[in-house]
Amino acid sequence: MKTHFFDVTDIALYVEKETSVSGIQRVSFEVIKRMVETHGTETVKLSYWDRAKRDYVSIPSDFIADMDEFDPDILSAVFFGRAARPRKETPPTLERYRNRPMKYWFHYLRSTFHAARGNEAHFTKHNSSIEGWRNFKAGITTETEPEPKSYDMPRTQLTQIAQKGDRLVVLGATWDIDGLDACFQGLADKQGVEISQLIHDLIPIITPEHIAGDFSQEFYRWLKTSTGYCSSYFANSANTATDLAAFMEEIGEQRPIQTVPLAQEFTLVEPKKQHVMSGPAGEYKSRVTRTLGLRREILNLGKVPFVLVVGTMESRKNIWRLAQAWQRMTQEEGLDLPKLVFAGKPGWYNDDFNQLIRASGNLGGWVQFADKPNDTELAWLYETCEFTAMVSFYEGWGLPIGESLSFGKTAVVANNSSMPEVGGDMVEYCDAHSLDSMHAACRKLIADPEHRAMLERRIADTRLRTWKDVTEDFVRLLSDGQPAQP
Repeated sequence: MKTHFFDVTDIALYVEKETSVSGIQRVSFEVIKRMVETHGTETVKLSYWDRAKRDYVSIPSDFIADMDEFDPDILSAVFFGRAARPRKETPPTLERYRNRPMKYWFHYLRSTFHAARGNEAHFTKHNSSIEGWRNFKAGITTETEPEPKSYDMPRTQLTQIAQKGDRLVVLGATWDIDGLDACFQGLADKQGVEISQLIHDLIPIITPEHIAGDFSQEFYRWLKTSTGYCSSYFANSANTATDLAAFMEEIGEQRPIQTVPLAQEFTLVEPKKQHVMSGPAGEYKSRVTRTLGLRREILNLGKVPFVLVVGTMESRKNIWRLAQAWQRMTQEEGLDLPKLVFAGKPGWYNDDFNQLIRASGNLGGWVQFADKPNDTELAWLYETCEFTAMVSFYEGWGLPIGESLSFGKTAVVANNSSMPEVGGDMVEYCDAHSLDSMHAACRKLIADPEHRAMLERRIADTRLRTWKDVTEDFVRLLSDGQPAQP
């Protein structure tokens, strides 16, 4: 009987440092869980690259069946024999650093300094207080969490149990992991294992001018090398599948490529709240509740109407041209212009944008930033914005477009690569290389509220693709080769 091994190397590396969850890791978890439920733990197992031992090992999948959702603490206990830094040892000001020791202790000392100086503002913006910090240091906690179960997980070299015809499915990113390519090649050549890899995008080789360092060369090498051991591929969009097929043709290879589009959905992983509001549900309570856990600087962004741009601020995102379009609109009389809010983290090759922002004083205050918002903060930004914008030169899918749609918000979207697959007829398109086109698209959504309302009605009338749909497609393809029906 064929065994499905699911590579979880990226998940192991992720939970070693992080405590939140990204979309693809959630999909990987759900696919594995559904496959276990469908085919049983005897034929569905996990595998990963053990960096410490430089060995590729398999572990049972039993524990997955008992998990309701992706839990970094449980997964960390499975892989490393310990949980992530316990929350009960982590004050709210340090929650985001609880699994990153160096940053944790830097900000621990910083908060201690601010508490000693009586700087309440430092704690207020993190929805905490000096009293709460002192209670934490005194060992006074308001709640307790049980430690995650310990797992004495047997680990077996995959070469000892893999049989010819077994399948290894790699849904996450595995490039640039020393030794893994050679391991996969051996499994394919010597064991006869069929290896399938999900390709998220070909950004490093489609737009190498926007990639830092020598990563484009490394990615090209990895993708070409993968054709030596992969018997088939998955692609996360029709455009990615087309690009991958073109790459295969260029290097003289052919492999089956099956497309499983990603979701048009935002899934919020609710953090534990410090305060629980009692009393009956109602409009006023909901207004207050939706702001719990938000930093003050995030809340301040909603004081006036704004347009939201989500993603790493790098040159490929084309945000310099978007800022130029906004600057042009600030000069137009009679236009009720919203602010432009960039939500994400700094990227690379973005000097032109940074220089424009510094020289213009954030375009005279028309541009603001939400630095690395968490899921709760990002959901609030989506919910309260006028519309969103994603005007990249190239995307593998374009998650922020789908997330925007899931909040009922239309967007200005570049009409290239995979982005029209996500936006459909529910967004306003522009040419990423034309300032005039981008300006016209943004201005139309700002100045023509009836047109924007029409697009929002289309969103409301459309069945958006969910992460459950993505999971079902993967499970169907892996089980019998047929995609799930919508």
